[in-house]
Amino acid sequence: MKNFLVFFFISSLLILNNCSFDNKSGVWKDHNRKVIQKVKKDNQLEKIFEEIDVFNEEISNKVVVNLPQKIKNVNWLESNLNENNNVPHLSYENKKNRVLKSKKIGKSNFSVDQLESDLFILEDNIFFSDFNGNIYCFSTSLQKILWKFNFYKKKYKNIPIKTNLKIINKSLIVSDNLGYFYNIDLNNGKLKWAKNQGVPLTSEIKSSNQKTFLLNQDNKFYIFENKNGKKILDFETFPIILKKNIKQTLALDSRDNLYFVTSAGQIFSLNQVNYKINWIKNIKDATTSDQFGLFYSSPMVIDDQSIYISSAKTTMSIDIFTGKTNWKIPFGTKIKPIISNEFIFLVSNDGFLLNANLSSGKIIWSKKLFKSKNLNTKKIGDVSSLFLLANQLFMTTKNGFFFFVNYNDGQIINYTKVAKGFFSKPSVANNKIYIIDKNMSLMVFN
Repeated sequence: MKNFLVFFFISSLLILNNCSFDNKSGVWKDHNRKVIQKVKKDNQLEKIFEEIDVFNEEISNKVVVNLPQKIKNVNWLESNLNENNNVPHLSYENKKNRVLKSKKIGKSNFSVDQLESDLFILEDNIFFSDFNGNIYCFSTSLQKILWKFNFYKKKYKNIPIKTNLKIINKSLIVSDNLGYFYNIDLNNGKLKWAKNQGVPLTSEIKSSNQKTFLLNQDNKFYIFENKNGKKILDFETFPIILKKNIKQTLALDSRDNLYFVTSAGQIFSLNQVNYKINWIKNIKDATTSDQFGLFYSSPMVIDDQSIYISSAKTTMSIDIFTGKTNWKIPFGTKIKPIISNEFIFLVSNDGFLLNANLSSGKIIWSKKLFKSKNLNTKKIGDVSSLFLLANQLFMTTKNGFFFFVNYNDGQIINYTKVAKGFFSKPSVANNKIYIIDKNMSLMVFN
């Protein structure tokens, strides 16, 4: 462990002293960033960077996008479907009919605008949590709650409980914003074991080789045993003073490597077998922070060669073996990108949709979706999810809209309001869309 820590700090210093980006796009160059000089009070000159404007140009190039075959997904066992966060082209009946709306499930005493829940599917059962700390198992066939579990005492009743869930074998692994980490039996909702780490656990949950991987709010990284929650390893990365309620993203590849992003703006590549750091990359600069200087990222998506990730003002491709930047475009989004063959699809919260070449980052076409239909963006709400679904791009918005969009040019095929708003993100399984509305009812569409 001592050698590991020495290597870690040496690597950190090297990375932080050499954190320039290698742009290969041919479209976006470093000369788009102007260096200006500002006179400080002590008459010394300070170099600062003028921020690059976020890309908002509509491009109407014609291109035929060849999609991979549709895949019928059966279960949804973790936040981003799989360990690499790369959601494939999913099958969907495409009838666009609501086939189920349940009675109210759970409570929602806290703002849905600020918090967001995931919805998990295992065979006939739906698993999710509300912000009062309740975790539910709901049967879609019986249309009733099979069990409900609440780990928390009454003293937490005025605190919104944000949990992260993952289904592993016959267990539901849970972490939360109070620092607890526990295991629930899927069959009966009974607690198997619980641990307290003392600091909010704010990342996605990933698992491999009987081990679970997590980050806490201070960017401390953990590895636990699945069966009993015993801690195998923990180490500090880059703590930050300003705390944010933002979920950190993790991903696994097929080579036993783990990738995670800290809230301080670093990506770590770690071998999950020998626990050696492959590389560290600082991706926080003037173009990756929001107006308050805070860093956040979308969930990262990885394939065999690259990592794809977006921040407040930038989307980039990073070489998975070296950590070097392949390309970077000034397009920011909190929504996970969709990659498909040679293309990447990105959508911003305000409905600006973009298709770029996966290898070069060159923009193929871009579209302001809501403008094309003269839609009221305040009425629609921010875009909250993006899928490639049954030969179309599928999006949801905060105010309860479904959008279906042509993947070749970004034209809206159709849209509809299905709810007053959404409590959960959508999950897709068995050719159907599952989502919980603002009133805590489960809706299923075919």
